[in-house]
Amino acid sequence: MEVKTSSNSVRFDKQRCSFIVLIMFFSLPAVNAVWPMPQLISSSTDRYPLSPRQFIFQYASGSSAKSGCSVIDSAFKRYFPLIFVDYLKAGGPRQHDNWFRLPLNEGVFTVLVDVRKADCEGYPDPDSSESYKLSVSSGQASLRAKTVWGALRGLESFSQLVYQDDFGQYFVNKTEIDDFPRFKFRGLLLDTSRHYLPLPAILKTLDAMSYNKFNVFHWHIVDDPSFPYQSSTFPGLSSKGAFHPSTHVYSQTDVSRVISHARLRGIRVLPEFDSPGHTQSWGKVISPRLNPFPALISPFSRTHLPPLPHSTPPAPLSHPLISPLP
Repeated sequence: MEVKTSSNSVRFDKQRCSFIVLIMFFSLPAVNAVWPMPQLISSSTDRYPLSPRQFIFQYASGSSAKSGCSVIDSAFKRYFPLIFVDYLKAGGPRQHDNWFRLPLNEGVFTVLVDVRKADCEGYPDPDSSESYKLSVSSGQASLRAKTVWGALRGLESFSQLVYQDDFGQYFVNKTEIDDFPRFKFRGLLLDTSRHYLPLPAILKTLDAMSYNKFNVFHWHIVDDPSFPYQSSTFPGLSSKGAFHPSTHVYSQTDVSRVISHARLRGIRVLPEFDSPGHTQSWGKVISPRLNPFPALISPFSRTHLPPLPHSTPPAPLSHPLISPLP
C-alpha cells in the first residue's frame, strides 16, 4: 500500500512538472519591442540564445560598405556594449576590434550587414534614405540597407530585439522587419542660449536621439540671453556675450565634436543664428550696429526687457558680420 502511494505521488509530480513546462512553453511571447514601430514587422515565439563570446558583426560579401567604413565600424563597436550590457558590467572584454575579419564559425551568431551605397565619409542630408530590411533567423541576422544611414537604423532595431530572461541569458526572436521612416524630419531642439548645457550633456542627448531614430539636431545655439558660440573671427561675441567667457562657451573643437558625434549616428546638425532679431547678446560687442528699439514686453512673462542701445545710422539687414562668423 505504501509503495502504491509513493508511485502515485511520483506520477503526480511528473504530471505537474509536465504541466508547468507546457505553460512555460505556450507563454513565450513574440517580442515586438522595436521603437518607433516599423512599417512592417512579424515575429514568432521561436527564439535563439545569444552569447557575447559567440557573437560578431560582419560585412556581407557583396556589401559596398566594407571594413574601414567609419560610420558602420563605429556602430559595430557602439552596439556590442549596448546589446550585452551586463556582460561588460561584469568585467567581460569588449568584442575584438577585428570582428569583421573573423571566419564564420559554427555556433557563432553573426549579424551580416549589406549596404548598397557606401557613403562612409559623408553626412546625412534631407534626402538620405533610411530604409532597411532585417531578417533574424537561427545563427544569424541579415541586415540590408540602401545607405549607411539605413544600416544604422537597422542596427538600432536589432539591439532593441535582444532581451534577457530571468536567469540573465540573452535571446533574440525570429523576426522579419521592412522599415522606413514615416517622416523625413525627426528632430529635437536644444536652446543653449537661455539654458547652457555642457558638452557631455549634448553628446548624451545625441545618443538618446539615435536610440529613438531621430535624425535632426536643431541647435538653437545663440539668442538674446547669451552667445556661447566661440567665433574665431569675432571672439568678443562669446567673451562678452556668453554667461561666462570660460565655462559657458562652445569652442570650435566642441562644435566639431558635436557634428562628428551626430554624423556617426545619422543625425544632421542644424545650427540656428537668429538675425536680425534675437541679437541682444550681440549688442555687447557690436551695439552701434543694432537698430534702436523701445523697451520690449514679453507676451508670455509680461516682463520688461531693457531697451537696446541707440544706433546711428540704422544697420542694414545684410550685416557683414554674418558671412564670416566662424
